[in-house]
Amino acid sequence: MPKGDKLLIVENLRAYYPSSKGLVRAVDDVSLEIREGESMGLLGESGCGKSSLALALMGLFERVARFQAGASNDPTLLKQFKAGDKAPVEDRPGVQGKVIFRGKVLTSMTQEELVEIRGKEISLIPQGLTHALNPQHSIGHQTAEPIDIHEDDARLIDMKRRVLEYLGLVRLADAGIRYVLDPGSFSGGESQRVLIAMSLIAGPYLVIADEPTSALDVTIQRQIMEVLRMVKEEFDVSTLLISHDAGVIAELADRVAVMYAGKIQEYGEAVQMFHHPSHPYTMGLMASFPTIAMMRMKAGGKRPRLRGIRGDPPDLTDLPSGCAFHPRCDYCIDICKTETPEYREVEPRHFVRCHRWGEIKQE
Repeated sequence: MPKGDKLLIVENLRAYYPSSKGLVRAVDDVSLEIREGESMGLLGESGCGKSSLALALMGLFERVARFQAGASNDPTLLKQFKAGDKAPVEDRPGVQGKVIFRGKVLTSMTQEELVEIRGKEISLIPQGLTHALNPQHSIGHQTAEPIDIHEDDARLIDMKRRVLEYLGLVRLADAGIRYVLDPGSFSGGESQRVLIAMSLIAGPYLVIADEPTSALDVTIQRQIMEVLRMVKEEFDVSTLLISHDAGVIAELADRVAVMYAGKIQEYGEAVQMFHHPSHPYTMGLMASFPTIAMMRMKAGGKRPRLRGIRGDPPDLTDLPSGCAFHPRCDYCIDICKTETPEYREVEPRHFVRCHRWGEIKQE
């Protein structure tokens, strides 16, 4: 059942950037919504556009895309970025479409206006721990930064008290003593706790967690999962949890959007998606994780056959014709190779992008 009012609405969002190989369609006509108090899972293989979607929602996509594409050192790419407004929408670098957050259209805001929202109303737990924290500043100073930026009358003693409170909430050991240490003194799991505290300290309405358990060993992953569960249950905050691990999404998400080649392929309630997926790609993902198989068996289902998805994800600069998943799909027919399937609501709040929806059943 829906959690609350719509907090975030994404309509036909596109985020493209030029590269030396061609135009990268990282986010391609994505529509979804997140409600108040809801945990939304965004699931897909690496390179499908999940992080690009997060950056586009935050208003950071073009800045990061220029850096990653190397436009600062390549005059041709820089010219393509600057000339984007003259190109047709389907070939235009940058962000197109609409992102509405608490009634405000973020995609129409200037960077100065977005700065007032980022970190305060929407916060991001970024992917890649080694680049997320500044090695020249203490973790206490960095955790307090959202308060320092957004609260003009914040006193130093009050900031320190709040920092220690939030570092304690995420269960960082000896926070009162280690408050003054730099990030190099902390393990990967501890750094992730610091980033979670930083994302919560200004009281946001929405937290985007991009691969929060990647690059961590299994024991630490479990500890971070428990911290994220605490955030979901005890804080009045919505979350967008991005992961390639279906097990992580299964534990925390109320609804799930499955992404492939820059597009949402299936989108619906988590229970439905994990127990009765409708898109062949979703079926393949669910069949490749032992944790999902065990979850189904505990729910009274039969033991599914574990298997992977053949082939490799497509190059986002050279997508296949028709359905982008058709070269890897076991249920592909001729129409799949030539026509892009419509993104349609097949049941209330359940969307599927597949020509053969309803004809195929999971094994």
